[in-house]
Formats: sequence, structure tokens, C-alpha cells
Amino acid sequence: MRASAERMSAAVARPTGRWRIPGVAAPVCLAAALAACASLERNPTVVSPYSDKLSPFNYKEEGRLAMIVVGVDAARFIRKEAYFPLFVQVLNRTKGTFEITREAFTLEDPLGRQYAIAPAREVADSYPRLDLDRRLFIQNRQFTEPITVNGVGLYTYVQSNFYPSASRRALLIDQVSLPPQSYMEDVIYFPIPESGLNGVPLRLLFKVKGLEEPIEVVFEVPRTLGIFEKDEDRP
Repeated sequence: MRASAERMSAAVARPTGRWRIPGVAAPVCLAAALAACASLERNPTVVSPYSDKLSPFNYKEEGRLAMIVVGVDAARFIRKEAYFPLFVQVLNRTKGTFEITREAFTLEDPLGRQYAIAPAREVADSYPRLDLDRRLFIQNRQFTEPITVNGVGLYTYVQSNFYPSASRRALLIDQVSLPPQSYMEDVIYFPIPESGLNGVPLRLLFKVKGLEEPIEVVFEVPRTLGIFEKDEDRP
């Protein structure tokens, strides 16, 4: 099913070398309503392999053609699951339309191994955290609001649903037409990489027709203990 653009006002909630891309713009505040929230400034004297941060658990790559945001808030609680979630947001700044499918997203670990996005049916059948991840995704939106001027959004929201909820009726929407000045956001899943999930640099590659080179977001997934969880690595 192909999604169509849905413009929304600021007052209405939405439905739900090689490490960098050229022309990265300076960090910007992504919501007028969150004027105090800006990108976390990078120390210019410290070389970091990671992309810029919007918040402690959100990374971004921003250029002339597109901006990609990757959130790891839900992934930091993954332990023995076969898959892990990433919150993704894609903004189209070109004059053409991005045709986004599951093949547009690829994960690469520090060993150079690449992983395709996980099949929706496999995740639905064997991963019990879909609805919890979706709730965290909604909470995470305060850090990833598209750019606004005087409270009016400059980008049109386009719906997607790569992994429909197993507990309610929802349509699979994994073919998205993203016209100029529009954006999509969703939760996507990858298998746990062979390098391990926590404390290593991982890359999300985004490639569609209209982009000469993939846009790469370099991020890290920290390991955060739950309220009743004990650190098994400590005696």
C-alpha cells in the first residue's frame, strides 16, 4: 500500500573517510515549542566517529538533500531478543520524490557486515515488545519534531507503518512516496549484529533514487538497566 501526504497543523498530534556525508549543516532547533531544546553541541577539539546528537539517544545526519534521524531509546533495553528497534525519521529536501521501501534501510556493524531490515511477519511472531517500542517512539517525538516557524510546520507528514501492531488492527505500509518538503517517521527492526549491539559504532545507511550516495548515520546503543534489573556483568 502506498502512503499519501497528510498535512498536519502544530496543534494536532501525528499518527503514528566513509563515516560522514558531505555538507553537514550546523545543528538547529527542531521545534519552536521546544525552544530550549537544541542539538547537543560537539566539542570541536574532540574527534568523534558518531553523528551529531539531537538528544542523548537521538543521532542525526543533516545535508542539503535530506536529514535522517536515528533514535536508540528503545534499543538500549534489548537483552536476549533476536531483533532490536530503531526510531527513524527521514526529511526530503530535494525537488524530487523519495520512493522508500524496506530496501532503503541497511544496517552495518563495525566488522563491515551488512544487515537487511527484518521481515515484518518474523518480528510480529517472535518479538514481544512491538507495542512497548511504539509507546517509547511516541514519547521520543519531543526530540525529533520537524522544523517549524512560528509554530507552523514546514514539512508535510507522510504516514508509514513498517511493523503493524500485533494487538490492534493496523495496515502494513512499507512503500512510501515522500514528496519534496515532507517527512516520514517509524520504528524499524534489524537482527542483532554479529559485533554485538551495545557500545560499538553502528551505521544506518539510507539509499533511494535521487541520492547519489547513501546517507549514513553513525550511532551507538548504550546498555541501560531496567528498574528491577541487575547488572549481570558485576559480581
